[in-house]
Amino acid sequence: MPIKFDRNLYNKYDSLTKNVMSHWLLSKGYKDINTEETYGVDVVCKDKLGLECYFETEIKTSWHDHWPESWKEIRIPYRKHKLIDKWVSSVKEEGCLGPLTFVIFNKHLDQAWFMDGSMVSESDVKPVDNRRRAAEPFYHIKVSDAKLVKVMPSQVIKE
Repeated sequence: MPIKFDRNLYNKYDSLTKNVMSHWLLSKGYKDINTEETYGVDVVCKDKLGLECYFETEIKTSWHDHWPESWKEIRIPYRKHKLIDKWVSSVKEEGCLGPLTFVIFNKHLDQAWFMDGSMVSESDVKPVDNRRRAAEPFYHIKVSDAKLVKVMPSQVIKE
């Protein structure tokens, strides 16, 4: 059973995570950053070589300062498979649009896990009981397969 879209959560975090992601991308030399709502990925931009890149952002509000050592994996909702199907880079598949990166921010938006879409697509999918739904399917990514990044100072969040 699909989860009902939560407009309140979307309104609370969507523009905030896009703003922080955009500032980080600019600081790393990305250009032509577009966060316009398309009901696809959150951010489309070009890297230093002019290649189009795609970023899907989420926030994990239960992650505060340090990633707890007891959390051995990062979970991406399986419903994101539609993005993977469309944006994961594969020379063999027509219709693929390019490299996709998943970014999971902590509550303070100053750290994030970065995960390549190809690696996410190859991860195990298992059900998880959570506050929104029993047995919701998630991709389970090993922490060792992701990259933890210090994103930016907290004053950017207030802009």
